[in-house]
Formats: sequence, C-alpha cells, structure tokens
Amino acid sequence: MSGPAKAIAIMAIAMLLFSGTAFAQEENKESSEGGLIESFTIIVREGLEAILIIAAIIAYLVATKHEKKVSAVYYGAGLAIIASIATALILEAVFASAEAPRETLEGATMLLAAGVMLYVTNWFLGKMEHQKWAAYIKGKVSDALSSQSVLALGAVSFLAVYREGFETVLFYKALTSGATDLTGITAGFILGIAALAVLFVLIVRIEKRLPLHIVFGATSAILFLLSVKFAGKGVHELQEAGIVSETALGVVPKISDLGIYPTAETLGIQALIIATGAALVYLHFFSKPKN
Repeated sequence: MSGPAKAIAIMAIAMLLFSGTAFAQEENKESSEGGLIESFTIIVREGLEAILIIAAIIAYLVATKHEKKVSAVYYGAGLAIIASIATALILEAVFASAEAPRETLEGATMLLAAGVMLYVTNWFLGKMEHQKWAAYIKGKVSDALSSQSVLALGAVSFLAVYREGFETVLFYKALTSGATDLTGITAGFILGIAALAVLFVLIVRIEKRLPLHIVFGATSAILFLLSVKFAGKGVHELQEAGIVSETALGVVPKISDLGIYPTAETLGIQALIIATGAALVYLHFFSKPKN
C-alpha cells in the first residue's frame, strides 16, 4: 500500500472509531466512552512521541560513543515532566482566579487546543517516513553535541518532552472543560499510561520492527478529528458568552459529542480546519514529484 493510501486508510479508520462512540450516545450528553477513547489517544499520542524522541536521542548517543552524556537526557526529561505538572497547576489557578466568564476561558482554550492539534498533525505528517524522523533526531542531537555542552543536550531533551507535556496539559484542559462526568477521561488516562509503559518496553527491545507509522498515524488522525471537535465547541462556548454571533442553520442536527452545532459560525470554523487538513495531506503525500 502506498504512502497516500495508508494515510487515507488510517484517517478513515480513525474517523469511524471517533464518530462511532459519539453517535452511540444520547444527544446533548457528553459521552463517557468517547471521553475514554479521546483521553487514551491524547496521552498515548503525546507520551509515545516523547518516549520515541528520548529513545532515539539515547540510541544516537550510544552509537556515536557519547554514552556518558545519556544522564543529561534523563535529567532534561525529568525536569520537563515536573515543568508540565507545574504548567497544569498554573493553568488551573488561572481558570480559578480569572474574572472573565468561564465560557470565554473554555472557548479560548478549546480554540487554542484545536490550533495546536492541527499544528501537531502537520508536524508529524512531515516526519512520518522513517528517514525524515531519523534526520530530525540526528539534527537535534548533532547541534547539541557540536556545542560540546551537556547542558545543551539536556536542554534538547527538556524541550522535546516539555513540548509534549504542554500539549497534553492543554488538550486535557480542553477535553475536560464543561464535562460533568470525568470517569471515562480518567480511565482513558490510566489505561494510556499503562499502554505507554508497554510501548516503552517494546520500543527498547524491537524499535526497528514496531510499526510506528501506523501507531502515530492513527493517533494523529484522531487528534486531527479532535481539533475539528474542539474548534466547534470552542466557538459554541464563545457564542454562549455572547462574544461570537449565532447564525442558525436549522437543517443541521446538534451533535455535541462531535462539536457539531447548527450555526454557520461553528460549522464554518470546522469546515476551515477540515479543508486545511485535506490540504496538508495533499501537500505531504500527493504533491511530491514522482521518481
């Protein structure tokens, strides 16, 4: 199967999985099952990328006879995890103390999360091929080693992990905003952590044989679909706060689990994101010159 065909197949499977859990629930209620899958996907997608980056950096250091600098990678990753936890606490404090209406804060957070998810999808599409991923890691580590500084190598590790941690905090804040039942989200997080532990062992032992393009492709596709959902819900929250106008479209059903609301504004932003996603897939897989 060609690269473009794989991308389309992964997106189709992810869409069926994502939408199936939502349509199985009653209208206007948050789906605990959908929350579980979304929560699981977020933590696995972000955690897996962090693990892969750290494992690849360590493997590169070992291969280039710089084993003594591996500890700097672990220190950087550890500090990034602490910083991510601190970021989550700060974000909660901001929400608790802010004078702005909660709908405004939640709407802005969801729209920011949607934008970051779209960026993450684009970033990964550009590195889905093994050669591009290897070149990315080599470039990052080579730059740090050329400076002959352990601090620089630790900084590379810190930034790589903290980026994933920050995205995770942002995505979970958007996912939990307005949710009345966190059971599914909590269960998804716990299951995701367990899955990451298993994946870590697999990556260490059989990294070259693990079908990472499928794992990353499927989870990234679901993150893209989440960006569509969060965009719709974000605009809807801003409409609730009276910041964005509402142009009713009675022919469109309301499916809150998918972030679909019968207004031109919510559907318009979702159509824009879908069009952007289609353009990204085309640019990364179909516009390449044939050899």
